[in-house]
Amino acid sequence: MAEFRKIELAFRKVWLYLYNRGVGPEYTDALGEFVVAAIAAYRSGYALSALKLELVSEQLETGNPELDRTLALTDEELEVRNLWLRLVYLTLEDVGVEGPAQKCSSDDPSQDETGIELLVAGVVRAHAQGYTLDTLKLELLLDSTPPQLRDPQQTVLLSQWMRIVFICLETLKKSSE
Repeated sequence: MAEFRKIELAFRKVWLYLYNRGVGPEYTDALGEFVVAAIAAYRSGYALSALKLELVSEQLETGNPELDRTLALTDEELEVRNLWLRLVYLTLEDVGVEGPAQKCSSDDPSQDETGIELLVAGVVRAHAQGYTLDTLKLELLLDSTPPQLRDPQQTVLLSQWMRIVFICLETLKKSSE
């Protein structure tokens, strides 16, 4: 399935742009490519668990074992990719896009120990109320803990996760126009 390759290549592009140039237009475009490929997999009926298995079995291989080890995603990168896919799937479920029979959300989002389901629901609500990514981030910044008590790494991750949800919502909006 072409979506697997597109997901993997877009994920690698996101990291290359982030490492080499930081957050910018190329990073955002690559993140958009990742989201579009994940939406295609969702609409094709792939449950999140099945998609993750397919991605592992379809990882890039050159035939050179040493090069393949170098190109393989680290455990941390696999966790990040899986989280990003979950963000897209949860967003699609939240807004009612038809997809796989097996849901990745729980019956009670407040029981999700990671807080991801509540985050997605909050971002979807804010988007529906007309917030942009920047206005939502500003609102959260003003409502949150004092700057000296904020964990900078958590702030960056939260921003990235909200960006993925917003890109997903904007992609859906464009495709319905």
